Amino acid sequence: MSLLTRILLIFIFTISLPSFASPVNTTHLDSLYEERTAPDGTSVGIIHIYSEYPKYEWVKDPIEGVSAVDDISRALVFYTGLYAHQPEPAVMNKIIHLTRSILMMQAENGYFYNFIYPDNIINTTYKTSLAEPNWWTWRALWALASAYPVVKEHDKTLAAKMYDVLFTRTQALRGFVQETQTVTTLQGITLPVWMPNDGADQAAILLLALTRMQQISPQPHIEKMMRTLAGGIMTMQIRDVTSPVNGVFLSWKNTWHGYGNNQGYALLEAGTVLSDRDMVKAAFYELDNFHPWLISQGYLTSFSVSQSGGKVVVSDEQQFAQIAYIFRPMIFANLRAYEISRDVRYIDQAVTLAMWFFRGNVAGVQMYLPDTGLAFDGLDSGKSFNRNSGAESTIETLLALDAIERSPLAKKQLEEKLRRGK
Repeated sequence: MSLLTRILLIFIFTISLPSFASPVNTTHLDSLYEERTAPDGTSVGIIHIYSEYPKYEWVKDPIEGVSAVDDISRALVFYTGLYAHQPEPAVMNKIIHLTRSILMMQAENGYFYNFIYPDNIINTTYKTSLAEPNWWTWRALWALASAYPVVKEHDKTLAAKMYDVLFTRTQALRGFVQETQTVTTLQGITLPVWMPNDGADQAAILLLALTRMQQISPQPHIEKMMRTLAGGIMTMQIRDVTSPVNGVFLSWKNTWHGYGNNQGYALLEAGTVLSDRDMVKAAFYELDNFHPWLISQGYLTSFSVSQSGGKVVVSDEQQFAQIAYIFRPMIFANLRAYEISRDVRYIDQAVTLAMWFFRGNVAGVQMYLPDTGLAFDGLDSGKSFNRNSGAESTIETLLALDAIERSPLAKKQLEEKLRRGK
């Protein structure tokens, strides 16, 4: 066989190999995005909250509005991550416009309003839209701090406004993150009283925001707040080797819920930036103990704990509804754990969690459709699921899968599992 013939055969064999398209499809999310003109004339980007089966058109809420800082912030974090490996002008355009929306929603007190009405007016009165220290404020800060380095390279004027918001106009945070650290007990469980709204879940989002801010401009008072929040999160960790939930970071008081359980991921990020081994080791303890158990149970959505006879007892276990927001934080944590430890068990765990989107759930339902980018709103039982595809589900799914895409080992393993169909 001649050299030319061998080259031709190799070429033919190569082009005939099956290709595997990226599962990260932004088509549906892009359809939820809209550019509007704010009351001050600024062009801003919003994300429509709800999209319902079967047409998947925009659906408004008559009380809340059409868009929320919660979802705009999620989308900004996603597009910022996507831009790292898909630096396309259309992606940058969304980053710029979504950033403007978040800045528009900041109130004079430094916190953020949440909802926007159909006429582009800010909803300043509804209970989950008030400018207060709550979920949407923490998420807005996390998104702005995450996007700042990218925006700075493309729009220095906008970046200067972001910097001012992050480091000047949020002075209220200093008084909100309490310096006095006392504890209480609830059903025998020791709990910190200095957590935002009694939750390690909210503390974790704020810790992620502060960690990104510390990376931009290290400041002693930011580090102090980070350590205060991290200390509270670690206080809410269960350490009882006889308990099935050993290692878990409780979410709110003496309960754990999967929705937004960013505690482990936040500690890995903060601990790395502050070179704090205790933070990092606490996170690994959850990943090594609680995550394998949770996977073995077919996943839970929530449970409560109490202490009886020196042992931690689990009660009120709930398995549904399972949503993307449960899985993305754990996938983030396991991928970060691999980056720190180079231990492939965390790649295995991340991919196992990601398979929930691809029939790897108790109902065997495909919860994400790569061909369209639709991500269903929830698994309601072992037999049924919610066919709607709103912003939260869509973005949390894409965040998780894009993180997998950016990890070569995780990407390869996920592709192999999908090819085998398991």
